[in-house]
Amino acid sequence: MDQQGGYPFPDVGDEWSDEEVLIPRNRRKTQYIPPLRFEKITATSPETSSEESMDRPNRFGAHASPLVPPKSPSRPDVTRPSSQDDLIQRFYQVTKERDALRKELQRKSMGPNGISARASVVFKSEEKTLIEELHALRYEIRIWSEEYFSGPISTRSKRPHLHRAKELFGSLTDNFQTYLKHPEERPLLIQAYIWMKLQQKIFNNWQKGSGYVWAGKLGDKKLRDINDTLRKAVKNEIQAEEYHAWRSMTVNLLVPQVDGKWRPTFDAAPVLKRISRFCNRLRRKLRPWATQSLRSGKGQLSTIVSASVALDLKMKRQLADYRFVTFTGGQKDQYWGYGFYDSEMEDVYEDEDRGGYVGSGAIKGRRVELALAPALERCGNANGHVFDQSFVMVKADVSCKRLEKQRKAHPRSRGEGSAKGGVKGFGRLWNK
Repeated sequence: MDQQGGYPFPDVGDEWSDEEVLIPRNRRKTQYIPPLRFEKITATSPETSSEESMDRPNRFGAHASPLVPPKSPSRPDVTRPSSQDDLIQRFYQVTKERDALRKELQRKSMGPNGISARASVVFKSEEKTLIEELHALRYEIRIWSEEYFSGPISTRSKRPHLHRAKELFGSLTDNFQTYLKHPEERPLLIQAYIWMKLQQKIFNNWQKGSGYVWAGKLGDKKLRDINDTLRKAVKNEIQAEEYHAWRSMTVNLLVPQVDGKWRPTFDAAPVLKRISRFCNRLRRKLRPWATQSLRSGKGQLSTIVSASVALDLKMKRQLADYRFVTFTGGQKDQYWGYGFYDSEMEDVYEDEDRGGYVGSGAIKGRRVELALAPALERCGNANGHVFDQSFVMVKADVSCKRLEKQRKAHPRSRGEGSAKGGVKGFGRLWNK
């Protein structure tokens, strides 16, 4: 254990360290040797020659007991085992006690955000890289949506609608028609739709044909079924540690990183085909609401999807469980209409546009109208322990602003003092 930060348990020493050294090595202790009838026990010293040790007969008989470490404050009830079963039982007891103390050490050494106060530089850099890449991905999606979906939609550029608007955007907000007709707010709806599809097809694997895009055909045939079976079987903390250790080791063996580059151990050609197919389907669905041709933005969209696949791979390589959190409004496939929580969400509008702000926790009188990007949550720590605690690393981007329909300016009615009404009124009087 490094000595940069303060060690929370100075009195314990290295007895319960990860190296599992039950007896300190800095001093030599006299071992307990059971007396035997047929041999005279003599104390051994470091200066004893190798020849004398070879000529000395065996000190242990057929029924001799093994050596037992001397008593210590953490093991007050250690007694000489009478049989092999007692020794095995004591071994499991010590192992269980060691694991319990190790988990308690992990809990007490974790900071307020779930990051270990004594974490290694490698862990901090990897998590920092994940968060930076997530923010970069959010930025690219926002820029692409604003570039190709802002402004009025001309009648010449209208494309045939292959899907109804409610089919695509109905689960994102009940006010999708107002967003589609608004030249400035339309990119927010497109941004929310892209993130929803990325979660369904790349980051999550709860349905067939989704998740494990970086694994190609291997993900569809093997990984998804095995992962779902093992994840559903997790019932306690020990099983969670074993599952996540298996998941991380499997991903690192399938796609090792050599000299900073990914070196998959399988054929990666189907991965590129799947990314291209996903981008083409996304462009065809969104084309009717684009203000310019999406053909020029094909390369940017492919970069966004490829970066999402790489981010999913990096998240699954870690011992900690990184996952995106999607909030729902109480019904199936309703990603709007729930309360706003300042600890887990951020409103894309400025503070002056917000109403009813009361600090942390739920905001009274406010609900989410549109979820733009999901929140990133981490469960567990870098060493693969304490999976019963979760922390929000990146808040979700939401909008609590309710859009109003744009009303056209109607001409004034007759007799309200307008010039046209005055002329007509004067003509009627003249005809009389």
